[in-house]
Amino acid sequence: MIDQIEPRRRNSGMARDSNRGRLVEVLRRQGPLPRVELARSTGLSFPAVSGLTSRLIAEELLCESDTAATSWSDDPDEEDVNGRRRGRPAVLLTLNPEFGRIIAVSLRMNLIETLIADFSGSSLAQSRLEIATRALDTGALCDLVIAQIDAMLEATATPRHRLLGIGIALQGIVNADTGRHLWSPALSVTDIDLAKPVRQAFGAEVVMANDAVAVALGLCAAEPSLAQGLSATIMVGHGVGMGVVVDGEARWGAGASSEIGHIKLGSNGPQCRCGQRGCIEAHLADYALYRDARTFLDLPPAASQQPSEAQMALLRERARGGDPRLEHLFQQAGRALAEAVAATISVLRPHHMILAGPGLQAFDMMRHAYEERLEQAVLPWLLKSTAIYLRPSESAAIVEGMVRRTLRVVDRNHMEATE
Repeated sequence: MIDQIEPRRRNSGMARDSNRGRLVEVLRRQGPLPRVELARSTGLSFPAVSGLTSRLIAEELLCESDTAATSWSDDPDEEDVNGRRRGRPAVLLTLNPEFGRIIAVSLRMNLIETLIADFSGSSLAQSRLEIATRALDTGALCDLVIAQIDAMLEATATPRHRLLGIGIALQGIVNADTGRHLWSPALSVTDIDLAKPVRQAFGAEVVMANDAVAVALGLCAAEPSLAQGLSATIMVGHGVGMGVVVDGEARWGAGASSEIGHIKLGSNGPQCRCGQRGCIEAHLADYALYRDARTFLDLPPAASQQPSEAQMALLRERARGGDPRLEHLFQQAGRALAEAVAATISVLRPHHMILAGPGLQAFDMMRHAYEERLEQAVLPWLLKSTAIYLRPSESAAIVEGMVRRTLRVVDRNHMEATE
């Protein structure tokens, strides 16, 4: 009899854990809800939801917020003639913002951005540090990231024990499973373990991801319609990368990142930062456009060959002034972008293709060449099967998306730890 009873106990515990996770996930996605709507969204019975939420409130993971504006009852059996709840206004349940804090760090060429958020995902403080990132050795890099996290804790008077998770997004190739950074154009050091020293310094979960994955998650969270099915986000800016998520979540480990920017368009094309020639990035990324423009225009030099946001704004302004040489550069960039989109659609057949990043602020000058080349590069029936969206975004989208990615890991780990 013991052999039969024990598996049932374990399965019951797993079910409770799964149900807790479902409640938290629904609140994370939809925001504050009354208990009766939580039951509907999770498929759980109303008594089960009442019991689970009571325990989560006792653990301070959930809290009650202001009552709903519409007059809903917490009794699932009370409905009016229109099928709506009636009675007293329903009490909304929400994730407790004070349960803990999350910090996200974005490491890009000459820029470190840091954001601290509460448990609901709302931003509390943010900082930008401009620094020559390629001048940092491994020790200096780790110390700098730790110092930036400490500064966020100090700025918000957050004790270290309240820090639940740290997300680090890097430009380049990241092994999210091991926490190792393998290669980035923003750094001169390679194959380093950044997660371990940060974890040791703060005793918190550390989540690593490619920055394009972080942007993909942030965009899908902001627009739920983009989170249905397979979504591929190509991010254009300092470099060219791609993040792939399923149903708005990074379900494949930390999400699938792709170095789409290093597909070669030709063996004798312009020089890419990866050391090869002719990559998509070498035609499309900020540094490539600015570098080529400086061969015939008097433009100020870029630090570490990476133009600043102000320098790229100046370049776009000059291009819109009608210089045919700059028009040609941006048309070339549009064709390179089309090649990246064509390769993605042909290989992955995503439901949604999102073009994002600060580099897309120049899309008006790329559009004609992009559309012309895309029609040539993709089979018509394939092209029609994918919806393509243009979402120019600032670099801050990286840390915002990384907060969401880290919260999902923290949620999962907390649910597992409580059983």
